[in-house]
Amino acid sequence: MKKLFTSIIVLIIATSSVYAQNGTYKTGSLLWKISGKDLSKPSYLFGTLHFKSGDFLATVPGATAALESSEQVVGEMNMANMSEMQMHLQQAMMMPPNITYQRLYSDEDYQFVNEQLASFFGIGLEHLGILNPAGIQVAMLPVAYSVHLPEGTIEEGLDIFIQSHATQNQKPVLELETVDSQIRVLFGASLQRQADLLLCALKNIDQEMAMVPELINHYVQGNLNDLYRYLRSDVCPATPAEINAMNKDRNEAWMKKLPDMMKHKSSFIAVGALHLAGADGLLNLLEKAGYTVEAVVR
Repeated sequence: MKKLFTSIIVLIIATSSVYAQNGTYKTGSLLWKISGKDLSKPSYLFGTLHFKSGDFLATVPGATAALESSEQVVGEMNMANMSEMQMHLQQAMMMPPNITYQRLYSDEDYQFVNEQLASFFGIGLEHLGILNPAGIQVAMLPVAYSVHLPEGTIEEGLDIFIQSHATQNQKPVLELETVDSQIRVLFGASLQRQADLLLCALKNIDQEMAMVPELINHYVQGNLNDLYRYLRSDVCPATPAEINAMNKDRNEAWMKKLPDMMKHKSSFIAVGALHLAGADGLLNLLEKAGYTVEAVVR
């Protein structure tokens, strides 16, 4: 059970900002140099895929040198606080004691969901019913990614690798938000809305699973715009309010913190790659704020 909660902690920072806007924005690299304005030293913005092994960093041109030259690391959350995160997540994932899945689904839909979960996990709602629908859906993601990223583990993923490198070299690790704020994004919808999204995901499980290899390929190639366009074909789309909560609102909140962080110390900023692109992505927001943003390609 502890490993499940560890997986979900990382998934919280992996599953946000999966929707893009129309238009073409910066793409072609996972690593970007930030300079100009009031910065005496450059900082770097790196897009992670949280299940990708930490060894992948060395294959990204300039990434190791940028990490070593930076004076601090900035992440979505400080992954050193894993025990505290697990406690909060366990509470957020639990189904309220007075609610059952029979209340959320018709008999037909209940039977379908139960059978699909039993096929996917090997256990059905008899055991998984202690979790709310959002918790179940998030827990499905490590299973999907493990098929296509067998070399990666949660404990050795990019975010933890980068933050551990900073700690080992006595560099500060700063966080852009708390686990509570991310929990509100993932679990803030009503139970009925969560149940509807879980049902939709299970009805389209084959299509969702088939997307994973192409998404990983877009990531490895640094094709941020292609990644965003591909994800816009999501068969279970979020509402505009949900999209803003997952992406736009968080990026704008981070932009209130990043300038001060970068001004005081050169920073290696490692966040989910899908936070980088699009009109509301960090690359565009940094340029609009007056910084020079350049791809590091060699």
